[in-house]
Amino acid sequence: MKAFILGSVGKRSELIECLHATRRTQFVEEAYLIFGTADVIAKVKVNNLEQLNSVLDTLYQNGIVDTNTLIVNEGGLNFERQLDKPKKKCAYTFIKIRRPAAPRLWDRFLQGIEYVTEAYEIFGIYDVIVGVSEDARGDFFNSYFRKLWLLTEINMNSTTTMFTVDI
Repeated sequence: MKAFILGSVGKRSELIECLHATRRTQFVEEAYLIFGTADVIAKVKVNNLEQLNSVLDTLYQNGIVDTNTLIVNEGGLNFERQLDKPKKKCAYTFIKIRRPAAPRLWDRFLQGIEYVTEAYEIFGIYDVIVGVSEDARGDFFNSYFRKLWLLTEINMNSTTTMFTVDI
């Protein structure tokens, strides 16, 4: 099971230390500091809820004071671009969609946006999460966000983009 954990750090002076501890945590595939309503995002892959709880416990022991866990809906939109080498993310866009909607039908459209590295339907405070490659940072609006509007203006209730910090 995949999940994304949004975390808030208790003390600003511990941001970098908390990020490094998060990256060292078992089952964490990627972690970034972000600008937005949270301080840290971690992408995790676990086999069961017990392992997910273990990740959360470790994050709380290393400075995270609040989390929102967004579990990937394996039966919904589930797209991850196959790359020759891993790409850092410059941003994550969180989408709240109008109901009824079928985000799994967005798969082909999102694959057509060059800088989208992954997109998932999730359970939690948002409905969809989209990871955006570091390559889009220079002209984020034109290379990614304007193209996303074509899809979301019909189905979107709101979007929130949280930009990563290069550490």
